[in-house]
Amino acid sequence: MSGKSNTVSGARFSVIWLRGLAFFGALGFLALTFVNASWLADNPKGHLRLIANGGISQQYTAAGRSSPCPATAIQPPLHDYIADTARSVQMARRMGADLVTLDVARTADDALVLYPDAELDCRSNGKGPVAAQPLKAVQALDPGYGYTADGGKTFPLRGKAINTIPTLDEVIEADPKGRYFFRFVADDAQAAKVLAARLKALGRDPVTAGDGFSGGPAAIAAVRAAWPGAWAFDPAQASACTAAYRATGWIGFLPGACKGGTMLAPLDATFTLWGWPNLTVNRMTAGGGQMLAVRTGAGTGVGTGLLHARDLPSIPITYRGYVLVDDYWTVGPALRPTLDKRTNAEALAAQERDEAASE
Repeated sequence: MSGKSNTVSGARFSVIWLRGLAFFGALGFLALTFVNASWLADNPKGHLRLIANGGISQQYTAAGRSSPCPATAIQPPLHDYIADTARSVQMARRMGADLVTLDVARTADDALVLYPDAELDCRSNGKGPVAAQPLKAVQALDPGYGYTADGGKTFPLRGKAINTIPTLDEVIEADPKGRYFFRFVADDAQAAKVLAARLKALGRDPVTAGDGFSGGPAAIAAVRAAWPGAWAFDPAQASACTAAYRATGWIGFLPGACKGGTMLAPLDATFTLWGWPNLTVNRMTAGGGQMLAVRTGAGTGVGTGLLHARDLPSIPITYRGYVLVDDYWTVGPALRPTLDKRTNAEALAAQERDEAASE
């Protein structure tokens, strides 16, 4: 009888212990939830800032975005703008973009041009690295040469933008009051040093102007040496900050990987960011950092910017930070309707495609 009694007593003890563990676990979860409740925090200061990726650009199929040559897998064009041309940058600014991404590449004679790739072969009629060609040869190319929406049967942008690859100076001199996000297409410290020299020659201070920089470790180190207070980050660092915050942000402190850095906020997974959005943004701001919201993350890269107007509800109304927009032609006017520069026909075509898109 004593053995049976001991068994019953042991079972009762186990049940009580498990109930107690569940109770205190629930209390702990509630405490963490309360500590990281966004609604308890003050609304962050500032305003939403839109970054037009490449200005007004062509859009790719889902598979095309990850293709070695995205230009061979574009969607049928709704317009004839080509990323990183002066015309594209200026239109994005006119349509209300707070910043425009400028893809910076260095030529063989140490000039800086705007071009989305380190290699010329995909989009243009050139061959080899941008860095192997002098400025005169690069600017004579056709940046729309390789774009096709039907597997190479037709090239709708070919011949429409010859001699339109701009220098950095040309774009900034055309709109010196604009804000820009400089992205190095290669991890080239020399390109960053040339950029620093050109901006200083133009009398531009990126810190005062509110510019940003993104690129590999060598390029970003050179930027920080020129302007210690500038917003500059390596996408791998930003991804590391996001991962660290997901792992330890529940304790209410900002990880060391985020202090003075940049956190990427994939809008399809913000439920993993403790205290999103108010607490997350306030913690980053207090730590001297910046927030960059993207549509989806991509490993150690920046990820995909907003592609559809229907992506907008995923941005909380109290979010104060940067948002990367890949399709500014469609998304920009949904947020800044008074600055819509499209014709009625263009706006309708963009809306119809946006509503029909499956991704």
